[in-house]
Amino acid sequence: MKQIKLTALIVITCFVLLFCTAWAGEKQPFPVNEIKLDNGLIVLIVERTNAPVFTGYICAGAGSAYEKIGNIGTAHLLEHMMFKGSETVGTSNIGAETELWIKEDSVWARIDKANRLTRYIKMNQPEKLEEHLKYIEDLNSILDSLAKASSQYTIPNEFDQIYTRHGAAQFNAWTGYDITSYHVSLPSNRLELWFKMESDRLKKPAFREFFTERDVVSEERRQSVENNSESKLFEQLIATSFLAHPYQIYWEWQSEINNLTRQDLQRFFDTYYTPSNLTIAVVGDVKTDEVKKLAEKYFGDMSPVDNFEPIYTEEPEQLGERRVNVSFDSSPAVYIAYHKTAFDSPDEPVFKVIGRLIGDGRTSRLYKSLVLDKQLSLNVDVAFFPGGIMGDRHAGVLNIYSEPKEGVSTADVEAAIYEEFEKLTTELVDETELTKIKNNIDADYIWATYNNFGLAYRLAITQNMTRDWRNLFKLREQLLAVTAEDIRRVAGKYLSENNRTVATLVPIKKGEDQ
Repeated sequence: MKQIKLTALIVITCFVLLFCTAWAGEKQPFPVNEIKLDNGLIVLIVERTNAPVFTGYICAGAGSAYEKIGNIGTAHLLEHMMFKGSETVGTSNIGAETELWIKEDSVWARIDKANRLTRYIKMNQPEKLEEHLKYIEDLNSILDSLAKASSQYTIPNEFDQIYTRHGAAQFNAWTGYDITSYHVSLPSNRLELWFKMESDRLKKPAFREFFTERDVVSEERRQSVENNSESKLFEQLIATSFLAHPYQIYWEWQSEINNLTRQDLQRFFDTYYTPSNLTIAVVGDVKTDEVKKLAEKYFGDMSPVDNFEPIYTEEPEQLGERRVNVSFDSSPAVYIAYHKTAFDSPDEPVFKVIGRLIGDGRTSRLYKSLVLDKQLSLNVDVAFFPGGIMGDRHAGVLNIYSEPKEGVSTADVEAAIYEEFEKLTTELVDETELTKIKNNIDADYIWATYNNFGLAYRLAITQNMTRDWRNLFKLREQLLAVTAEDIRRVAGKYLSENNRTVATLVPIKKGEDQ
C-alpha cells in the first residue's frame, strides 16, 4: 500500500512539474472557448481530460457595494437564499408556500409599521405604549405561526442533497463587494444536472424560510464582527478611510438586516442577476459543443434585460492623515490603510508586487523587520481591501495589521512600519529580491490554475470584472514587468502620511465599561 501511494505521488509530482514547465513557456497554455448567448450571457469553457470531473462557476457582477442605504445586507442574504432551492426544488407544494409567503409578508409589513410608530407613541401617548407593544407581540406570534405552516411544504436542504447524491464537492458561494459567486464540482456525466439546477434557481428562485435565514445572517454579523476585536478595528478603519464610497461598510448593519424584506431581495435579484451581468465558467472533462448546447437549452430563454445600476460615487482625495481609536476588551493592535488603485490602473500590478514585498510570509520585509529583527510585533498581516484577484472595480485600500508584543506600544510598531515604507520611497529594491517576488507570483499563477476550480474561479471573475478573460494572462505579464523604479514611484505617490488612515485598538482596563 505504501509503495502504491509513493508511486502515485511520483506520478502526480511529475505531472505538476510538466504542467508548470508548460505554463512557464507559454503566455496561455490552454485554449479557452468563449460562447455568448443572444441574451448576453458569457460562457467560458476549458476542456481538460485528466480526470472525469468538472467545475461549474457562476459569477454575478454585483455584491454588497451595490446595496442601497436602507437595505444593507441584501446581497449577502440573497446569496444565502439562493441555497433554499427554487419553485421546483425544495418544495412539495409551491402554490401553498407562495400563498403563505404573501401572508407572512403582509404581517411583517404591519410589524414594521408598528415598530416605526413605537418611538412616537412613547413620546406622545405613553399611556398606550403597553397596548401597542402587546399588538406587536401578537403580530410576531402570527408571523411565527405562518412560518411554521409554510415549513410543512419545505423540503429542507433539497438543493444541497441532490448535488451530494451525485458526488458534488466544493458546493458553496461567497459575497464580495463587487461580485457574488456560486460554484460546485461534479462528475463529468452530471453536466446537464448542473445546468438544470443552476438555471432553475437563477430563473425561478424561491425565497423560502426567509425570516429564519434573515436571523441567521444577523447572527453571522454578531459572531464575526461584534465579538471579534480585529473585525471591530477593521470596521472602524475602513469606515474612516472612506467618506463617500460604499466600500465604507465592512459588514452589513444588523439594524438593516433585521428589517429586510423579500421584496428587497427580489429587487436586487431583478436588477443584477441578469444574463449580461452573469458569467459562467466550466472547466474540466467536458466538450465545448455539449456545453454550448446545454447553455442555450437552460439559459437561452433568460430575459435579456439590462437593469444594472452602476456605482458613480468616487472617493474624494484624502487631504490628511485620519485616526480613530477603538476601545475593546482585547490586546492592543493597530491597522493602517492607504488608498490605492482600481483594477484598470497601470499602477495596480505594482501594488500587487509591493504587497508581496512587504507582507508575503516570514520572508517579507515587515515580518523580518517587526517580528524577527526588532521583535516589536507578534505578527504582521498585509492585504488589499476589498481584494479581488484582478484588483477591485473601484479604488480600494492597502492595509497592514499588527499586534505589538507585551510592553511594546502601537506607536513603536507604527514607526517601524513607516520606516520600512520610507525605504521603498527612497531606495531601489534589489533585483535579487524583486526576482524572488516575481518567481513566487508566477508560481502562484501556475498553481492557481492547476485545478479546475482555481481556473474556473479566475476566468469567471476576470471576465466579469474586466469584460475580457484574457486580462488574467495580461496581468501575469504586467506583474513580471514591474521594475524597481516602478515600486519606488508608486510607493512615493501613495504611501504617504496624507493618504493614510490609522485605527488603534485601545484595551479596556478591568473595571472600565465597554
